[in-house]
Amino acid sequence: MRKVNDLLLMFCKYAIIVMVPVMTGIIFVQVVLRYVFESPFSWAEELARYLLIWITCLGSAYAIRDGMHISIGYLRSKLKKSARTLVSAVIYIMTLGFFIYCIKEGALFSLAQWSQRSTAMQIPMTLPYIAIPVGFTIMFLVALECFIDEMRNSATGNGVV
Repeated sequence: MRKVNDLLLMFCKYAIIVMVPVMTGIIFVQVVLRYVFESPFSWAEELARYLLIWITCLGSAYAIRDGMHISIGYLRSKLKKSARTLVSAVIYIMTLGFFIYCIKEGALFSLAQWSQRSTAMQIPMTLPYIAIPVGFTIMFLVALECFIDEMRNSATGNGVV
């Protein structure tokens, strides 16, 4: 599972590395065209918005393994080891359940948007919205890996829970 997640996270990292400068460049060019030449592209703001959606979803997935999301570390640090393990398990199970819900609903929503076209670029709205189930699927896989590792380390006494 770790090797698959490593590949997925590497994809996220390099996709973000490409998308951020592209989005920044599009916005810069759009500002120059609008305020200097008074002739902006009709599609630039829409593309920048869709890139931001993808960057956010892939970035959230990338942040899971390193624990960069907000957590309740203080509460966990005050608990005994057995209680920490239980609290961690409950939190992971709730988080994984939420991810499953978001994957399901995001997939249904994004696929339902296939016939709707974006205003400026005329692409199916499925393309920007599919970022939601893709991001949550990667988040689910990485969180599941972290959950398994944490429970395994807790059971064997290795590492800090």
